[in-house]
Amino acid sequence: MMRIVFVAMVFLIPFTSYATPPAAEASSAQNTANDTAPKTQEAWFDVWQRSFTDSMDFTVKRLDGLFMGDNQAATSNQARAEGRVQLAWEPRTGRLSDTDVRFRIRVRLPALQDRVDLLLSDNEDETQDNTIRAARNTDNNDRDRTTIALRFRPEQDSHYSFRIGAGRRDQLYVKARYRDAVALNTKWAMLYDSEMYFYSRDGLGAEAGLAFQYDLNEKHLFRQNNRFYFRDDTNDWLWRHEVHHLYSVDEHNAIIPHFMVEGLSRPNYRVEEVYSGVRWRNNTLRDWLFFEVEPFVLWLRDEDFKPSYGVALRIEAYYGKNT
Repeated sequence: MMRIVFVAMVFLIPFTSYATPPAAEASSAQNTANDTAPKTQEAWFDVWQRSFTDSMDFTVKRLDGLFMGDNQAATSNQARAEGRVQLAWEPRTGRLSDTDVRFRIRVRLPALQDRVDLLLSDNEDETQDNTIRAARNTDNNDRDRTTIALRFRPEQDSHYSFRIGAGRRDQLYVKARYRDAVALNTKWAMLYDSEMYFYSRDGLGAEAGLAFQYDLNEKHLFRQNNRFYFRDDTNDWLWRHEVHHLYSVDEHNAIIPHFMVEGLSRPNYRVEEVYSGVRWRNNTLRDWLFFEVEPFVLWLRDEDFKPSYGVALRIEAYYGKNT
């Protein structure tokens, strides 16, 4: 698995040291022609984010070109890579050195009619993107592993998707998913999904999720999530219930209280962990750059449910077409 991920990362890492993207060449020529014009000094993180985005797009355009026919040349500039990188320090009682690195990369390939994506992520569970590592990395949930996959959709707006890839302790897998949402009225909505997959060693597995969302007003949103995972290798269910409250303070600040309880169906329907936290999320500096501070309390069965107090400090950067 490490070899597969290494090859994938090498392929996706920007290789501007080997070739200069056309966009960069054009930018260089423009700057040469306007040397006498006044220039605005850019912050280093703006330069990094733009260079990283341009370089990733340049790499993806070359990948998309491998599948392009003679009549698809017009779509060559539409290939994009988008994703995020998050760095976190999550000290808590007894564990002051806990750190976390999260990433998610999605490669869009217009030559395949936008029905096939290449996905690379640190975690196969997309429903726990913002959970602290200590609450994810337990003996009962082995989903916190690097995953690389090709995702196929029959149509661009299809509710069905299919994946083939590698992840979860160097295993190959295939997965089928259905996802949809229903607006019950102007305030309430229901989101649901289901998955079936097969791993080369763990065998068959399945997931089902159901969430209810209440849009109180433009500043307050409530969501209650329920999720169940069937594990064929242990013949039991992992379950999770969550409650979120999103409070939009202003255009650049949000406060998100969060409560979660997770457990197993065997030997009985028992709790394995409880988590409660309040996250402050801010993007004042740039639309694509976020800072988070999240005080939390965590109770784990492995720690005899003794409360562990901590705070998560995160920096998150997005890149791609929407940044």
